[in-house]
Amino acid sequence: MSPLTFPTTADSRENIFEALKALKKDDIPWKSGKVMAYIYKTIPEAHALSDEAYNLYLTENGLDPTQFPSLLILEREVVAMVADLLQGGTEAVGNCTSGGTESVILAVKTARDRARKLYPQITEPEIIIPETAHPCFHKAGHYLNVKVKMTPVDPVTFKANVQAMEAAITDQTIMIAGSTPSYTHGVIDDIEAIAALAQSRGLLCHVDACVGGMFLPFAKMLGYPIPNFDFSVPGVTSMSCDLHKYGYVPKGCSTILYKNKDLRQYQMFSCSAWPGYTIVNPTVLSSKTGAPMAAAWSTFKFLGVDGYKTAVKDCMDARDVVLDVLKEIPELDLLGFPEMSMIAFNSNSEALSVFELAERMKMKGWHIQAQLKSSVCDAGIHLSISHFNAEHMPALMAALKESVEELKAEAASKAPDPILAMLNPQMIQGLMANFQPEMLDQLEQILGSDDKGVPDNFVAINNILNTLEPAQRDTLLVAFMNKMFSVG
Repeated sequence: MSPLTFPTTADSRENIFEALKALKKDDIPWKSGKVMAYIYKTIPEAHALSDEAYNLYLTENGLDPTQFPSLLILEREVVAMVADLLQGGTEAVGNCTSGGTESVILAVKTARDRARKLYPQITEPEIIIPETAHPCFHKAGHYLNVKVKMTPVDPVTFKANVQAMEAAITDQTIMIAGSTPSYTHGVIDDIEAIAALAQSRGLLCHVDACVGGMFLPFAKMLGYPIPNFDFSVPGVTSMSCDLHKYGYVPKGCSTILYKNKDLRQYQMFSCSAWPGYTIVNPTVLSSKTGAPMAAAWSTFKFLGVDGYKTAVKDCMDARDVVLDVLKEIPELDLLGFPEMSMIAFNSNSEALSVFELAERMKMKGWHIQAQLKSSVCDAGIHLSISHFNAEHMPALMAALKESVEELKAEAASKAPDPILAMLNPQMIQGLMANFQPEMLDQLEQILGSDDKGVPDNFVAINNILNTLEPAQRDTLLVAFMNKMFSVG
């Protein structure tokens, strides 16, 4: 492949857009409503409106709200509306961020910087999370030099083990956290117990409601048995809530909320030690488009409580369709009990690989998310049911039942996969013992890849990863990602 160079001549608008559209041909076809992860959509009218609002504020810069007061107003009002949903009262404050990861990084930064000021004896700060918590906590710890301690969850419900969290607290602990819900299984941790523990030890308590913050309040209004999880719970000090998930706002919009502005002060960054313009940032980004906030504000106004309640009801009805069908497939076991429309299940049959099941469903036009085994549970399948794919659940379940029967029938006479036989656990462990990034070229020759460097054989890839310990997986995945984003 020849090296890419900077364009020397101007191209036409037509050519540029033709090329952009051609690039999308291999992307997952999310507009079909058959993609059960990554994309969250509701009624087309809401998205048409939010797209228009997004474009209206695309160029405005959130770097300096004194120069763009419209963005200051939009951010304050978006945060106030989210805080109202999450029972923040009159004292809750927050900011809009680029996503849940940034929101959690800021929550951890706030806990760290607060401890630096108030508790100088804490020299090696720690946070405690259930092992089902999102990896963004680990990313925050990695970036901010904060130790992350994982504690076990209940092996049946997959909810946080609060007793284990209590046992993990030391004199260096600065924050504990729970999920509402955890992404993998859609279950809600016992926030009342976690927050009470934090309060009794003088610790901050973060609730990761990135997934559920724009879903669970409306589910509760509809009468679903949603436990208390928000600022109404004594001891909860901060919450993260994504708007680009079940808030149905375009990507790039989350929120970080605090019980009061005394806490949020530790989130801020200011630097006047240079001769240029004033730098004071509430979030990680400095320059940022105002587009996501305008889209969020507009979507909230357009849908209102009734629109979100309709979306939640449709998603929960779709969840129940899936739960009923899973009971009819003896080879598949539900993992935990999903308290919103996020579901996980695995296989209890040696004749049925979940990785092969995911690929078979992909062949039928359905994109479901395979998950590797962990200390929590075996490898499984995850479904995120959004409003725009809720109506497709009966068809999805029909395809699932058909795929299970096909794979069972084929298993009896199927010859062993020569690639999997070659890449047996012993060989893989030997490979990882002396791993060098250059070995990826050999692996690619065995597994195959397209002209963009994306693997052809995801069943083999997942089987390889499934045999490795997390640290080994990370080594391999970092090398792969580094290679994939390289030119040539």
